[in-house]
Amino acid sequence: MSSHVPKSSTGQKRNIALIIIVVLAVSLLLVNPFSTSIKQTDRVPPSHGHVEDYFDHFEGHQDCGVTSKHLYVPPPPHDGHHKSHSYCQNRATLLEAMSGGGRHGFDASFHPSGCHYRWYSTAEVCMILDRFDAVVFIGDDLLKHIYTAFNVLLRENIVMGGLKQWEMQESERDMCRCDNQFIRSECSEHAVLASHEVKEYDGRSGRSSPYYCARTPHLFLPITDSPAPDSHHKTFTSLLTQNPDSYKPIPVIHSLSLATALSWSKATASMDEWIGLADAAMRSVPILWVGPNAAGHLKPPSQILSQGNNALWHFTLEMAKEARAREVEALSMYNLTLQATSWDGTGYGQKVALVQAMMIINWLSRLDST
Repeated sequence: MSSHVPKSSTGQKRNIALIIIVVLAVSLLLVNPFSTSIKQTDRVPPSHGHVEDYFDHFEGHQDCGVTSKHLYVPPPPHDGHHKSHSYCQNRATLLEAMSGGGRHGFDASFHPSGCHYRWYSTAEVCMILDRFDAVVFIGDDLLKHIYTAFNVLLRENIVMGGLKQWEMQESERDMCRCDNQFIRSECSEHAVLASHEVKEYDGRSGRSSPYYCARTPHLFLPITDSPAPDSHHKTFTSLLTQNPDSYKPIPVIHSLSLATALSWSKATASMDEWIGLADAAMRSVPILWVGPNAAGHLKPPSQILSQGNNALWHFTLEMAKEARAREVEALSMYNLTLQATSWDGTGYGQKVALVQAMMIINWLSRLDST
């Protein structure tokens, strides 16, 4: 039995052809990588109101002498003389801007190159994090300081927001305030390593500093080599597979540099190690590679040749290439720290770490939520 299709009039044929063209055009917009969706627009609409200091309500902001205006200069308002699109339009330009900027003077605020990143309020950071099932930081001391600052922002506590106050003695709390969270090893030993620690134990010492929001878990896995300990693999795999039907991504921020004396082979092996574990989970796991800080002027002379700025710059460039070859995005911290104060030539304090944490949050803000 054959089906019968009545002959269409000329007008009907034109209408059908027009409908087909429209459907094809819409389909191309949905799948074409060069369509407007590639803009990866900020998931949090910019606020047009002026904020004098994002830290003015943070615990200890006056004690520590840290204000957001010392760390961040927003783009000028659009007044006919400036471009209306001052904020970066996609992740690629955002990462280029944050990697390639600089300071107009030693310890001056950092200016990105070409376009601006944003300084989000804590409420906006929570909106960004809500789009993920979890966020994982994997790295050495550089990333540990960034994760400490990440906790400072989420707990709105400049004084000790990156530390587990509940396990510290009163004398340690007095010593480990503000910058000392980052620069003293005896304080860094008490650094928060996972959000569940704060949720479970905060307040037990009689001092409470909860998260502003705690819906999205996050954690830091410390590594100094590749392969990492099996326990880290198990923790990571368990996190990726505990909710296999979820459509939300689990972003990973990854770094390994000075802990291996800038070993290129160890860094690339670590990339492959964690990419392999992420691929095995069969879910969305966007990864950001973070390059090392620049060397400060107090870097010991014995380390200048192997870990000085020439070695750090070449490591930064080569590892960014290796990351891109693996479809991993990269963020350089070299320019950000080149004219910043370092207490030992390697590590930097709270101000730098807060900017670095906000840069990570900007990358998170541009990721797809599926």
